[in-house]
Amino acid sequence: MLAKAIAKESGAVFINVRVSNLMSKWFGDAQKLVAAVFSLAYKLQPAIIFIDEVDSFLGQRRATDHEAMAIMKTEFMALWDGFTTDQNARVMVLGATNRPAELDEAILRRFSQVFEIGKPDCDDREKILKVILKTERVEDTIDLYHIARLCEGYTGSDLFELCKQAAYNPLRDLLNEEKAKKTRQLQAPRPLSQLDFEKALAASMKTSIGVDEHNGYSSCSST
Repeated sequence: MLAKAIAKESGAVFINVRVSNLMSKWFGDAQKLVAAVFSLAYKLQPAIIFIDEVDSFLGQRRATDHEAMAIMKTEFMALWDGFTTDQNARVMVLGATNRPAELDEAILRRFSQVFEIGKPDCDDREKILKVILKTERVEDTIDLYHIARLCEGYTGSDLFELCKQAAYNPLRDLLNEEKAKKTRQLQAPRPLSQLDFEKALAASMKTSIGVDEHNGYSSCSST
């Protein structure tokens, strides 16, 4: 969301790159897809190329890396360097990661700025929940502030996952009801309730960063 906000405020085109979309079973196609991303960004400039979980794509090089992945990394960095030396290019590369220590040093050198985004406090968590749930049906009695208080240490992605897990409960109830009645009449699931979130919280496993990852930010910021 932050990357999209940056693109909007700067008037740049937002290009969200998913690593899974770059991978191909055909050898050589990955490099072509990487080249296509930069070509598109150049044509639509000003543009921002955003890579979420950048460590999964541009992480430290290992002997176990697949040859195609190594070639794709090299191609990406070469094209990136081309943009940084082109005075007419108005293209920025942004990356997000929970594991900064896993990034290749060559990649870190190319990122001119590194920012640590802290975890949201209770008020911010409530605001994030409201944004996530703004198009969902929820009971009027639901207390999002109370839910936010129970989510101490959660990141935005943790909260999104929590809402997704909570939303499964009305669907399960609807399927069980249809199964019991042996009918398949089309009807909408019931609104989300406080209990749905409490159940999801009880079963949730946060994906937020730990101490080791936090230390990784410090080391990256000092490079």
